[in-house]
Amino acid sequence: MKKTNKRIVLRKGLSLLLAALLAFASLTGCSTTGKDAGTDKNVTGVAAADKSNNSSNSSSDASKEKIINIAVSSDPSFASDALGDSLMATLSLLREGLTRYGDGVLVDGLAESYEHNDDFTKWTFHLRESGWNNGEPVTADDWVYIIGAMLDGTQPLAFADFLYEIKNAREVYTKEKDVSELGVIAVDEKTVVFELAYPVAYFPYLITHCMHFGFDREYSDQVGIDNLGTEAQYTLCNGPFYIESWEHDNKLVFKKNPYYWNKDNIKIDQVNVYVIPDQATQVNLFLNGQLDVVDFAYQRLSAIEGAGFTAATYNNGRTAYLNYNHSNQFLKNKYVRQAISAAIDRDALVNGVLHVGSPADGLIPVGLAGDGKKSFREIVGPNLPYSYDLTKAKELLNKGLAELGLSSPSDITITILASNTDEFIAVTGALQQLLKENLGINVEVETTDSTSLRAKRNAYEYDLLLQSWGADWDDATNFLGGYERDASANPALFINEEFNEVYHQATYSTDLTERIVLLGKAEAVLMEEQAITPLYYTGQYYSVSNRVTGVLRRAVVPYLDLYFADVK
Repeated sequence: MKKTNKRIVLRKGLSLLLAALLAFASLTGCSTTGKDAGTDKNVTGVAAADKSNNSSNSSSDASKEKIINIAVSSDPSFASDALGDSLMATLSLLREGLTRYGDGVLVDGLAESYEHNDDFTKWTFHLRESGWNNGEPVTADDWVYIIGAMLDGTQPLAFADFLYEIKNAREVYTKEKDVSELGVIAVDEKTVVFELAYPVAYFPYLITHCMHFGFDREYSDQVGIDNLGTEAQYTLCNGPFYIESWEHDNKLVFKKNPYYWNKDNIKIDQVNVYVIPDQATQVNLFLNGQLDVVDFAYQRLSAIEGAGFTAATYNNGRTAYLNYNHSNQFLKNKYVRQAISAAIDRDALVNGVLHVGSPADGLIPVGLAGDGKKSFREIVGPNLPYSYDLTKAKELLNKGLAELGLSSPSDITITILASNTDEFIAVTGALQQLLKENLGINVEVETTDSTSLRAKRNAYEYDLLLQSWGADWDDATNFLGGYERDASANPALFINEEFNEVYHQATYSTDLTERIVLLGKAEAVLMEEQAITPLYYTGQYYSVSNRVTGVLRRAVVPYLDLYFADVK
């Protein structure tokens, strides 16, 4: 009973803290642009220029085109190796892989069929008759070319290990083998074969990610590598839409691709994509009828519902967690990390601060695929040994202090680094309070813009980093694979041979259920060592304008899907 009462008090305290933090944020203009969060000043010309698109078919629009208006937080980086949210939100409209997600299930994309050998090391895909927006056909060589070009350094590459399942991919990337030895083979114009370095039973899910999309070799040579993706006229698309115009940092116009195989079932003629860094401005434009889809934080729920819109939430397949710098003088001690985890009331964090999502009981979020019958979490179950327990937290901290030769919790001072979003400002403030009150350690908070945070993260200039990871493809390896490292890794990173061994066993298993069980054991190693500390499975509030139907939100990229959208 005492624990319940204390939790209620804590939630009230966290709610008051959140209110104060958000009030401060609104006074100081905490946004990625640094501009007034309550105005439209950072979207020059957008609001005035496109009021004619507020209804599905404006009386001045003779063509009666069906138009949807959406927003992204930054200019999509089609020409870079940064896989940012804005790129991922728009790329699914412009490009398609061999497979894609339909209405909740995996379906055929540019491949009309595929098969594999007995041990899942060879996958053969048979392409449809479909075309790029310049009229050229989609062919098997599109995959041979682009995957080889990324690995040999010809094209930008974000995460090389996303391709390492392909035979000789690692060796091509490290210059140990020639690109001609890569296991991507065009048997003929409409048949592409992937030879893999090890069994990959989930390969059709993996290739929904843009790292496995094809690209036309001839167009790349014609335009030039340095120009690709920098302007509308240098951007080639094989998906439902193509880029007709692009005003950088302001607006992109997508038109239906007349050569796309399923064009007759795409109901939308045009998508206007506005670059609006500030979420408050996005909400204002949505309320004014100038956007058709908007994501928002809980604090803006009353404004959405008060205007007569339906607010919904979806599981966006992300886990928010604390990422430790394992070379930090305090955090290198596992008892200190375990104590931090045990001192955090995740239920209070979700229900008292966020009002969306659910408390994390492991790294892999709810809803992520398992063996085809059950999800990962249904098979593995909870996997967080150091959940909220203040008595245990203090015992663990005392062990850590003894090993570190410290006499008091106040001898520990750490800083939590996070992005300056509404969500993370609130969460870091709550964590600061929780760790101070429950453990007695000194916690400072630093919030910054995404560019600065990325630089600090890449240089390991942090003690604790609050971040979240989402499902690029529907499999636990997307979350766990990044922790498989050898002794050559940076000491700030987590290195554990037991994890490496179990993860390796899971990688080579062809039994789908056994594979998930082994991945669960790998996750358990991370959780026992508290390599990272999971906090909550994120959820997202969103709303869709009353004139639009068929908008899908999901836990795997693409998080926003307009494939089935229509305008009333």
